[in-house]
Amino acid sequence: MTHFTETRSGPIDQAKNQALSILGSGTYLPPARPVREVVAEAGSADTSIYEGWNNVCHALEDDHPSSMGGKALQAALVDAGVDPSEVKLVIFAGMSRDYLPSWSVSAELIKNAGISGTCNCVDLTVGCMGALTALDMAQGWLALRGGGVAAVVTAERWSYTVDHSASESYGLWAHADGGAATVVAMNTEHVAKGLFYGAEFVSQSDLNGAVLVEYGGTRKPTAPDGETAFERKFVGVEGVDMRERYAQGYQASYQALKERFNVVPERALCNQTSNLFMLLIASVIEIPIDNFLITGHDTGHVGSADILIVLDKLLKSTGCHEPYLMAGSTPYAFGSGLLMPAGKNVPNESIR
Repeated sequence: MTHFTETRSGPIDQAKNQALSILGSGTYLPPARPVREVVAEAGSADTSIYEGWNNVCHALEDDHPSSMGGKALQAALVDAGVDPSEVKLVIFAGMSRDYLPSWSVSAELIKNAGISGTCNCVDLTVGCMGALTALDMAQGWLALRGGGVAAVVTAERWSYTVDHSASESYGLWAHADGGAATVVAMNTEHVAKGLFYGAEFVSQSDLNGAVLVEYGGTRKPTAPDGETAFERKFVGVEGVDMRERYAQGYQASYQALKERFNVVPERALCNQTSNLFMLLIASVIEIPIDNFLITGHDTGHVGSADILIVLDKLLKSTGCHEPYLMAGSTPYAFGSGLLMPAGKNVPNESIR
C-alpha cells in the first residue's frame, strides 16, 4: 500500500489546481481471436516469426468508429454519473472514420448520445497519440472557459487494412478494432477517480509516413489494378533504426514531463503497440515492465484507444492510488502524461 504525506508547495500544487478530473470510463471491444489463427486462415504467412500479442479484436459487421465509440461513450457517462446535457465538448481522437471527412465522428457521437447542440465537436487525427493529445486539449479548453464537462472518445476499425497473408506485415497482425472513452471535468461537483495533470510532447517529423495507407488521398486518389486501396503498410525510413528513434522519443517526452511536474511515477499506462516495444519503453524510461498495466494480450493494439482501455482497467480494478505515467506514440510524435490520485496528497517518494 502506498502511504500519503503532506508535501511542500510548488509545481505539483499548481498543477493539481489546473488538473482535469477523470470522472468515468467505458470500453467496447468486439470478440478477440488468436492472432496465429487469423493469420493461418488468411494464407501461407510464416507464423513462426511472430512474437507479438496473443489475441486481436476484430470488428463485427456493424461495428464502425461511431458505433463502437458511441457504446464506449455511453458506458463512460453511466460510470461517471453524468447526464449527457452536461457535456460541452466531445473530442473524437481515433484515426478510423465511418466516411471520409468532412463527415464527423464526434458530431455523430453527439447526435446519438442525445447531447445538446451547444456542445462543441472536434475530430483529431494524430495516430495512436490521439487519446493523450485529446486529454491535453480538453484540459486547456475547459480551463479557458472556467470549467465544465467534456468527453474524449477513441475508436479504431483498422484490422481490415492489414494483409494477414503477408509475412512482411507481421508487425501489424495484432492491430485491433474497438473503442474506449472517458468523461472528464474541471471545477464541477462531480467526484474524480483520478486527475490528469497534463502532458508533454516531442515530434520526429522525418518519420512521418513510416506507416502508410498509400492510396485514397490527393496524391494517389485511386489504387492501380491489382493493388488493395486501403492496405496499410509498414514502410519504414531508409537508414533509420526505428527502435532507437522510438527510444529517443519516449525518453525525451518523459524527461520533459518530469521536469515540468517534479514527479517520477513508478507505474505506467502505455499504448499497447507490441509486447517487444513495451520492453523497449520500460528499459528506456526505467520503470520495470511488471509495473506496466498490460491489455495487449487480450485485445491486441487498438491504436488510439489503447491508453483509455488500460485506464478503464485500472480504474475498475485497483483504482488510481499513486502517480502513473501515461505514454503514447505514433511514428512521428511521442507524448508522456501524468495521472495522479484524486486524494488530497501525493506520495512523498514520488516528489523529486
